[in-house]
Formats: sequence, structure tokens, C-alpha cells
Amino acid sequence: MADVIYKRCYFDWGGRCAYCDVGLPRIKTGGKVKASIDHFIPLSKGGQNSRSNRVLSCYPCNLAKGDTDPRETNQWSHVEQRLAEIAATPLISHAKLKQLIPELVKQTAL
Repeated sequence: MADVIYKRCYFDWGGRCAYCDVGLPRIKTGGKVKASIDHFIPLSKGGQNSRSNRVLSCYPCNLAKGDTDPRETNQWSHVEQRLAEIAATPLISHAKLKQLIPELVKQTAL
């Protein structure tokens, strides 16, 4: 399950750290900059363990943010905006996506 959550978060954030925009490795353990999932509003401060509160983060940014509640500062307003966009985007199941791909290929064929 953790792998699925990581992949979804990676996709939602375009493979970039939500805080500093550095590119992150696709797999958690590879690369020079390790990626992690951060709860934007910390669970300890009432944040939810949901897609609309999870961000992809490089390890240094995750450490620097720590247990800071972003509602107490205006430092990460760009992250809040992106989280709202993510929350408004419906998920498509893998099975439904497999059904849609052949039709999309036909529509985009030269």
C-alpha cells in the first residue's frame, strides 16, 4: 500500500519537491536526493492522512519543515494551492485507464 501511495504522490507532484521544486527519483531509495511523503498539515496538528494533505518532499525540505503547521505562516501558499487542485482531480482506476488507453491511442494516431 505504501508503494501505491508513493507512486500516486509522485504523479500528483510531477516528481518534484513541493517545497523547493527539485526533481526527485522515481523510486524512494535511489538517487542523490531521497524523496519522502510529508503531511503538509502535520498529523500531530490535526492534518489528515489523505491525498489532499500528502506532498512529495525532498529529505532536506521535510526535515526543515518538521512539525510546522503551514496555517501559522504564509510560507507555503503555493503548496496549498496545488493541494486544492489535487483534491479536485478525480482518481481513475487502473482498470478504467486500461479501457481508455486504446481509444486515446486511436484519437492521437497520425
